[in-house]
Amino acid sequence: MELHQKALLEKRSFFLLNNKLKLYLKDTEGEYENYISYENIKSESQMCCRKNSKLLFITIATGSLAISIFVHSIITDKDIKYFLLATAIAVFWGFLYQTKQQNYIVVETFDRKRIIFLRNRPNRQALETFLSQLWLQRRKYLRKKYFYINPNQDLQQETERLRWLLEQNAITKAEFKYAKDDWIIEKSQDQESIIK
Repeated sequence: MELHQKALLEKRSFFLLNNKLKLYLKDTEGEYENYISYENIKSESQMCCRKNSKLLFITIATGSLAISIFVHSIITDKDIKYFLLATAIAVFWGFLYQTKQQNYIVVETFDRKRIIFLRNRPNRQALETFLSQLWLQRRKYLRKKYFYINPNQDLQQETERLRWLLEQNAITKAEFKYAKDDWIIEKSQDQESIIK
């Protein structure tokens, strides 16, 4: 599955592979390609919003100016045409500020890197579909690679691996308990056969 996102002078593409996520970025500084293994991706995401502080300042300043002109025109009984002009300018900057806000979905990795998805590009539904497929592909990969019983390992090592799978939402609590109990039963049967 693929997801392609564009924003002004930037193009991002994400590709779900069997064992990793491929990222491709093209912007004014060049092209970049990176691969992140599913083991390295954390199992949660968060929404962030980047606001342009300069536009916010201009919006507040022009809004304050419009209010000042309005108060001045009321006190001095003057025409309010300057108030209307200042209000129109304030509304323009407010609209520009709203449209320039960028919402992101951020997925972190265990090595403290961040995978950033633009929230509404190409649209929210496409992103949500891609993220659900990412979590599903990651879950399938982790289960296939790490969800097994190794009777040659001790219980602590097996439990740590299974607990990690549980924390990564690759297995359920019931599967964790079943696998741990199965290891204990298998281990006890091996010891009984050694004794006989």
